[in-house]
Amino acid sequence: MSGDTLAEGYEITIVRIEQITREGYQVEVEWECELNEEILTRHPELKTHSVVLHSLLNTRVVLY
Repeated sequence: MSGDTLAEGYEITIVRIEQITREGYQVEVEWECELNEEILTRHPELKTHSVVLHSLLNTRVVLY
């Protein structure tokens, strides 16, 4: 992601989604906070898992 701020990153993401949609593709969007909530609802044991508690990975860095 090339945006310097979260707002710029968000704007870049929205523009990209619009570009893909204009090309005829269907885009399903699920924001990280929604995904995390869904995962923890299905697997509440992850809230206290040692890997999650001590993870140094930043999800945004891993996915982009």
